[in-house]
Amino acid sequence: MKLKTKLYLGFGSILLIIVFLSINGFYTMHQQKDHMNAIVNENYERLKLIELLRNEINTTAREIRELLLMSEDAVLEDHISIIQKSRVASADLFLRIESIPRSVEESSHVVSQLKELNTIYYEVVNNAIQYAIEGDQDAGIKVLIDDHREMRAQIVEGFDKLTQLEESAMQQALSNAEADFQFTVLFLISLFIVAVIIVIGITISVVRSITKSIYKVRDVITSVPGHVNEQLPRIEVNSKDEIGEIAEAYNEMAHALEDYSKQEKDIKKYLENENWIKTKYSDIMKKFQGQQNLQRFGELFISKVASSVDATYGAFYTKEEDQINLIAGYASNQNERVGKETIKLGQGLVGQCALDNKVLHIEDLPEGYISTKSGLGEASPTSLVILPVEIEGEVLGVFELAKFERFSSLQMKLLKEVSDSSGVIIHRIINHMQIEKLLSDSQTLTEELQAQSEELQQQQEELRLTNEQLHVQYKNSDEKTKELEKIKRDLEEKNRGIELSSKYKSEFLANMSHELRTPLNSMLILSQILSENGEGNLTEKQIEYALTIHSSGSDLLDLINDILDLSKIESGKIDVYPEQVLLSDVKAFVERQFNPVARHKELDFKITIADDTPKVIFTDDQRLKQILKNLLSNAFKFTSRGSVNLRLSKGHDDIRSKIVFSVEDTGIGIPKHKQQEIFEAFFQGDGTTSRKYGGTGLGLSITRELSQLLGGYVTIESTEGKGSTFSLHLPDYYELSVIRKSMTAEVAATQENNVIVIDSPHTDDMKLEVSNDVDPTENNNEPFENKVVLVVDDDMRNVFAITTALEMQNMKVLFAENGIEALEIINSDSTIDIVLMDIMMPEMDGYEAMKKIRESDAFQDLPIIALTAKAMKSDKEKCIMAGASDYISKPVKMDQLLSLIKVWLYK
Repeated sequence: MKLKTKLYLGFGSILLIIVFLSINGFYTMHQQKDHMNAIVNENYERLKLIELLRNEINTTAREIRELLLMSEDAVLEDHISIIQKSRVASADLFLRIESIPRSVEESSHVVSQLKELNTIYYEVVNNAIQYAIEGDQDAGIKVLIDDHREMRAQIVEGFDKLTQLEESAMQQALSNAEADFQFTVLFLISLFIVAVIIVIGITISVVRSITKSIYKVRDVITSVPGHVNEQLPRIEVNSKDEIGEIAEAYNEMAHALEDYSKQEKDIKKYLENENWIKTKYSDIMKKFQGQQNLQRFGELFISKVASSVDATYGAFYTKEEDQINLIAGYASNQNERVGKETIKLGQGLVGQCALDNKVLHIEDLPEGYISTKSGLGEASPTSLVILPVEIEGEVLGVFELAKFERFSSLQMKLLKEVSDSSGVIIHRIINHMQIEKLLSDSQTLTEELQAQSEELQQQQEELRLTNEQLHVQYKNSDEKTKELEKIKRDLEEKNRGIELSSKYKSEFLANMSHELRTPLNSMLILSQILSENGEGNLTEKQIEYALTIHSSGSDLLDLINDILDLSKIESGKIDVYPEQVLLSDVKAFVERQFNPVARHKELDFKITIADDTPKVIFTDDQRLKQILKNLLSNAFKFTSRGSVNLRLSKGHDDIRSKIVFSVEDTGIGIPKHKQQEIFEAFFQGDGTTSRKYGGTGLGLSITRELSQLLGGYVTIESTEGKGSTFSLHLPDYYELSVIRKSMTAEVAATQENNVIVIDSPHTDDMKLEVSNDVDPTENNNEPFENKVVLVVDDDMRNVFAITTALEMQNMKVLFAENGIEALEIINSDSTIDIVLMDIMMPEMDGYEAMKKIRESDAFQDLPIIALTAKAMKSDKEKCIMAGASDYISKPVKMDQLLSLIKVWLYK
């Protein structure tokens, strides 16, 4: 008999016993329930109805007594009504009592007697009521109490007897139910004991029949560890049950294990080969980390790859337009000019490999195809392989290797993985070199701008000197008026020339700003999106690359801004917006900016304010903070240990020195002969290529010009190797402006009838402005979802970057390449919520497009935000005059743009 059958029989018997016990228990519980229901629904119900009937009769007796004692008609009616209701209720209760089955026949007889007595009693009550109505209460009392006293006693006695009979019947039913319950419990216990004995017997019988065969199998299986390197033992099959099947399965498993052991050796060999490939690949790729020069990369690449596959010859080529150039070789002969050889696409095996983007593998090279030399001799390789280096299907380079033996399959697989991965590195190096070239070009342009700026400054100085000479000449003699008028005309002509030059310079700066900011815009936005890794599919290294690109772009943007700031200052295009500045706010700004820097560089940083220092100064808050930021940034840059301190104190008696901001550091210091040169634009204390501290050299130049613009000046005290102290002296701009205006008024009064006018370089810059702006988005957290935005730009890089960022905010983005297309889309699509308008576009620029849009009454309230890479003074005013709702310059900071969009979407 099989084990399955034995188990089925054993467990089936146990299951039958459990079912039998369950059915018996359920039947017994059902009987107990029926007994209890009978007690509750019959005996207890009769007792309850008897008590209710007794209460109704008592109510009738109480009311009739009250009736016989009253004489008022209204009260009589109330008592008669209650008696009638009680009579009806009594009759109903008698019917309900009679409808319930009785276990005691005597109680039925008592109920019948009570019913007859109750009928007689209510006839007596009716007679008493009639006497009461007639006003004869005494006769009513006599009939009710004296004449029928025995009847009332019989009624009371009957109720007591009936109650006693029903209580006895209920007690008897409860006793019977308890006796049945005890019998049932004893029966179930006995039945359970018998069932347990039967179950134990069945279990022991089944277990013994199973374990005997299992022990035989166990003995063979436990002997397996002693046969590790031998043939595995087999189990002799003697039975046809499941144990026999297990034995047969074990024997088959033994055969399979012996086969698996052989396969495992093959897999081990395969894994060793894979491990060799991955190890070699890792060693090769580590050599290229951080390489920024293509020539150096090629040399390292061909050297490391050739040595990894035991090649005796190698060459590395890079693709440039329709040709490839040899830039590095391995074990090449002296007569080969590495870096000079050029091969056209499709020319020779290397050119064909680059053209087809396919691996070429040639065995059995002819004698003399190429030779490999050493100090002892030379020989010709017999095997050649040529592999392309590509990224996304575009070939960036080719490398070829040759050796005396054949290239193994492992070596070919390694070379294929290296060629597939190297394209990314070459692409990164090429991009880096292009950025360096752009930076170099930018520096060249900056130097040209600096030369023009110095020229303009010289011309302005000449004008100032000429103006002073004219003023002296006017005081000396009125006879020179005509001559002075002529000189004035000459000066005006020169001034127009200077203004024209300044205009050309401004236009050049604007165009340069546009050309540099436009590619920067897409680079910054896309690199920021990549670094955020929204889809979570980038490695940490790739995120680091994206952050590096974003940081480099930001640095380049800062350089552009510095150049533009310096140019604006020199050309007088920066306005001053003085306001009341709290020194406590300045202190808080400095702490926020530089406390993290101090902690990072482990420097002591303190801010001290002297007691006699004014609490408030009237100056341009933005320019003051820009100066302090430049000075403190320099201090932290050139201080590696020690401290940096900012000290605020009262100024000197000089009107230009009401308050002094001193930045002290314990850094490298500045030699005496360079302390004035450092304020020149693009000057650096160490200008060599191996300098320790980088930078553009514009910070201090801008600082000096801004301090003069605010009416102050900067001084320096420094000892080389011990540290430096830069002091910013500032006046109260309001007091300074009052003095300048009074001086101008005095000069004008003395020259009331003269044509000569002396221009002050700062009088026109006194624009006082108090900012009371409130952030319109402070309480506005409306989402961007389902909002439609039209992006108008002719540069697809910007369109792609901005579209990507806006679609991440769940906005629907439409696109137009110029103003004409934008007008067509706006007129045909009424769902557009906001427009992002570029300014410099072909066919119809942004200014004209905005004017055309505003000509229609339907689009008067359509928000239009102007985006332009121009960053000159009048650009914002031009955009607003053309119809723009707001203005933002490129490169666009997405947080700022999203905030601006939210303002105008929900304004």
